[in-house]
Amino acid sequence: MYSPAENAQDYGPQRLVRHPNRSLVPPCQAACPLHMDIREYVDLVAQGRIMEALQVIRNGNPFPSICAYVCTHPCEEDCRRTQVDNPVAIRALKRFAVEFGGDRMILAEAETTRSERVAIVGSGPAGLACAYYLRKLGYAATIFEAHTELGGMLRVGIPRYRLPRQVLDTEVQRLTQMGVEIRTNTRVVSLDLLFELGYKAIFITIGAHQSLKIGIDGEDSLGVIDGATFLREVNLGLKPSLGDRVAVVGGGNVAIDAARTAARLGAKKVIILYRRSRAEMPADPEEVKQAQEEGIGILYLVTPTAIRREAGRLSVTCVKMKLGDPDESGRRRPVVIEGSEFKRKFDTLIAAIGQAPQTPGEFGIRIGKGSTIQVDPVTLTTNRAGVFAGGDAVTGPATVTEALATGRMAASRIDDYLQHRYPVADKVDRETLTGDLLPETIQMIRKIGRIEPAILPLEDRAKDFKPVELVYDWETATNEARRCLRCGMGAEILFQDKCATCLNCLRVCPYHAPYIDDSGTIQIPVEQCQACGICIAECPAKAIIMRKPYDRRHIAEELEHTLKSAAESKYKPFIVGFCCQYGLFGTGALAGLWRSAKAGVWIVPVLCVAKVEADQMLRAFEMGADGVFIAGCGEQCARENTASWVQQRVARVRKTLAQVGLEPERLHAFSPDMTNEDPARELDNFTEKISGLYLASVLMQEVKS
Repeated sequence: MYSPAENAQDYGPQRLVRHPNRSLVPPCQAACPLHMDIREYVDLVAQGRIMEALQVIRNGNPFPSICAYVCTHPCEEDCRRTQVDNPVAIRALKRFAVEFGGDRMILAEAETTRSERVAIVGSGPAGLACAYYLRKLGYAATIFEAHTELGGMLRVGIPRYRLPRQVLDTEVQRLTQMGVEIRTNTRVVSLDLLFELGYKAIFITIGAHQSLKIGIDGEDSLGVIDGATFLREVNLGLKPSLGDRVAVVGGGNVAIDAARTAARLGAKKVIILYRRSRAEMPADPEEVKQAQEEGIGILYLVTPTAIRREAGRLSVTCVKMKLGDPDESGRRRPVVIEGSEFKRKFDTLIAAIGQAPQTPGEFGIRIGKGSTIQVDPVTLTTNRAGVFAGGDAVTGPATVTEALATGRMAASRIDDYLQHRYPVADKVDRETLTGDLLPETIQMIRKIGRIEPAILPLEDRAKDFKPVELVYDWETATNEARRCLRCGMGAEILFQDKCATCLNCLRVCPYHAPYIDDSGTIQIPVEQCQACGICIAECPAKAIIMRKPYDRRHIAEELEHTLKSAAESKYKPFIVGFCCQYGLFGTGALAGLWRSAKAGVWIVPVLCVAKVEADQMLRAFEMGADGVFIAGCGEQCARENTASWVQQRVARVRKTLAQVGLEPERLHAFSPDMTNEDPARELDNFTEKISGLYLASVLMQEVKS
């Protein structure tokens, strides 16, 4: 928590009250079904603090290793970096964090503190998440699964090249470690029996495994198979005989998965028939691109109208389509073009136009539109007391992340029910950042191209189920993470009564964010501020702070800790370096400096050297430093004009040093983009210079004495 009262020496006694975390929820976090703290873990990756990033990820996601592979990343669609160039590769950074952070080695533990037992029918992502959170709440939970292994659609619906089975197995094992009872090969036919066995609540999450019919003549012919059944058979170890030519009907992710799986099983020609255009295709664009790279053909604006089996093959009659007015989904409705019929021959046709739940009538649960289970949207309760439902069985086919969010919500609502609490909708305690970047702001933001993860070469994935997408290396991950704009955590004028309206913040802001409103008050709109911190360091009244405590308090605490540690050391000369921590760690521009720092050199990592104020440089000298240097990260910096403002600030402090009788060269600033010299070598040169000044001052003292 941020508290001016704790730092009255910095801010004065005007408002000795506690302030909460004032940063706004960024659009990426608002778009995430789990509302993960994306900005926080991406920033930690950018700093090279991978284990801390992994901890943030695990705090918001029960199965981050799974999501690192299959999340549809709606956060990236809302990333404000899109307005500048391309969104940050958030999902790929999550995968880097879980891979390099060793997420699979983390053990999950839970204690049983409640007497009530809960049954979970189905083991898809919603069921797994519900079990996880119920155990965290102290309940005994049992998962009932009809198949031989847990996972639901994660196991039987997603191909191994998208989600390796060892990743899923590890997460299932984590549930076992937590004490979740697992009963596979157990199909639940009666909810009454579960209640008789002593379960006090039941969560139904049976998924949507029933494929929809195309509704044309001949679709029951030999050689026609639905997409869900096809993927289930392959994922369970079977190898259906497909022949050489395969058609897949549909345009969603299941259709793409089925087509790419068919190609890996040896089909020589695979064609997708989709009745709309590419713009309306709901499948993940990257998956579509990879499918086409693998030789999958796509016929847009085409749909089958009849299937006949002739001479051992399928004769498929198709018609061409055109797009009309939008339908209820918002996509343009396909309309048949008269007289456009044509025929194609295939060995197998896979229908992948959607799935629906199939709830046993014996459950006594009210069913609504699309065969989905009807529930109260706030409590997730069904028409039967103590029976809850969620996941695809309620919403229809949705994303893995949405299912995980539903499972977490279900565990909370079941807890409310068992503890006789009135359930309420989740409360939002922080404002969400809204508003687009202004053109003048966009113009000043440094353009840094998105770095996509590498993928397997075509020859290595043509007939193999190995994961196609590879994980970032350390340098690539940290560079990609640094593209984040840190939306919603910029500067604000917290003490308007201290602001002298000197207009200094307007003058120094590289992004032209501050402005004067109609009342003559300076405003810093959070939706435009890029959190560079220049205005904070240049504000003479110290009226500006960051919305998260990454400003003068953070630097002051680091500096005081360094000065205390140095006071206990006998190494001389005593040198303090304020260094960009993005450049210090991992493979940053200053990594060599960090590793090569000699005895007597004490480094204060800061989020950006633009935030280092003149008072803090002088404070280091006041506490006995013989020399002070500022080291930025150079061309790696995601902010504009950082180096020039630091140089100006250093020039002013040097004048002050001269006025008090200290040599100005005791303060030095360097940036890798302003010199060809290696930072570690430059530090050595600076250390030698300070050593000479220190020795001269010692000799002078001896002469005087």
